[in-house]
Amino acid sequence: MELVTYKKFKTEEESVPLVDILESNDISYHIENIASAVDITFTGGTELEDKIAVKLKAVDFERVDTLFQKIVADNLDLVDKDHYLFDFSNEELYEVLENYNEWSKTDFILAQKILTDRGQNVSNEEAQELRNKKIEKLRKAEKGHRGWLIFGFISAIFGGLLGIFIGYHHFKFKKTIPTGERIYAYDAQTRKRGLHIFYVGIVALIFWIIVWLLDLK
Repeated sequence: MELVTYKKFKTEEESVPLVDILESNDISYHIENIASAVDITFTGGTELEDKIAVKLKAVDFERVDTLFQKIVADNLDLVDKDHYLFDFSNEELYEVLENYNEWSKTDFILAQKILTDRGQNVSNEEAQELRNKKIEKLRKAEKGHRGWLIFGFISAIFGGLLGIFIGYHHFKFKKTIPTGERIYAYDAQTRKRGLHIFYVGIVALIFWIIVWLLDLK
């Protein structure tokens, strides 16, 4: 079964708590180095970039979420009282719950606790409902940017590899959502246009190669 990225980290040390959970629960995983192949000293890159990806089977995502949340919930009392979430308004805390995939597990559970302590009484069921709404939103395919599609088509006509790449990307690219599912990032119409661009690029490339070879004779 294909392993997909569950979480990314800036250093291998940051991934240790997650790896410990996986190993103690006999959950298969793979750590992949996703750092740029070129040293950031020469590329002007940043140390804030993610460099480590922990990959799991998609079917294990929910189980790991549950295990992680339980551990965090059991250790909330250890959270520093100066944690930035304590300064968030209720509206901002609800945004954390609604966009849980953009925050850490600690942030999500702590936001729920702070809201409850403020009398908002956010139950686990309500928090899960917010998560479900976000997942459904993430499942929706995007409409491709018209400018990129036009540029890709023009590039493809002249046999450009960039046009072929743009077409293939819009046709085949998939995204991983928090449940571990890999789904097409673009809607059916965009994918159809991407496929057309890809084929035009291939045909044009072959044509220009033939013209070039004939010119050599």
